[in-house]
Amino acid sequence: MEKLQGADLLLIGIGEEFEERSFLEAQPEYEEGTEYLEQMKRPDLLPLLADRMIRGRGRAVAALQNLYRIVMDKNYFLVSTCQTDILRLAGFPTSRVVTPCGTLEKKQCVCGCERSLAQVAESECAELYHAILNRSPELDALGICPHCHGKMALNNIYLEKYLESGYLEDWGRYTKWLQGTLNRSVCILELGVGLDYPSVIRFPFEKMGYYNQKAAFIRVNGRLYYLTKELHERGRSIAKNAIDWLLAEDI
Repeated sequence: MEKLQGADLLLIGIGEEFEERSFLEAQPEYEEGTEYLEQMKRPDLLPLLADRMIRGRGRAVAALQNLYRIVMDKNYFLVSTCQTDILRLAGFPTSRVVTPCGTLEKKQCVCGCERSLAQVAESECAELYHAILNRSPELDALGICPHCHGKMALNNIYLEKYLESGYLEDWGRYTKWLQGTLNRSVCILELGVGLDYPSVIRFPFEKMGYYNQKAAFIRVNGRLYYLTKELHERGRSIAKNAIDWLLAEDI
């Protein structure tokens, strides 16, 4: 907490532990829903199914709300590989967040039509979730591309022709923020980040911690908590699930 409160800047990484995979796998309706989406060849809807179950019965949102209360008045930026809506539900403003793997907020044409990128309405998500639960033969709530007339899908990494332009504006803000961290006191807080997408958070964060001698590195992970030798003196590894850590009384 001293490191978090004393740093001029705070860089946060949110990873796989916040997807609550063990919790989801224990839910019969999630298993049935994933099998149905596999049959329908709609993997882009998997984050939507997970989101609706996590927000109702999971712990990720409550944990992230605790984090937001700690950092809300600080100069921070957050990078997340999660594709659910948990960060928005926890209170984090989109201006300080980038999600390179996609979110539930945007949709695109499955053909990869660049002009198809658009916002997703809450009513569309609700209709799709209802269709998944009821095994509807139609999953067309997102509509048709007005340009090439292809089917619309959620803009995320599950798509073969994923439009990365969906997050590039946020990425631009992130890189500009990073430029202001040179030779300044930075606390790098990596929470629950595994090796699914190491080039998004884990490796870049380690590199930044290595080159910025004023940086403090905190890695919290129930399984992959170890630090590199170069970060050992200025880092702290906590062998605990990141959600459990954020929900602990001393946090």
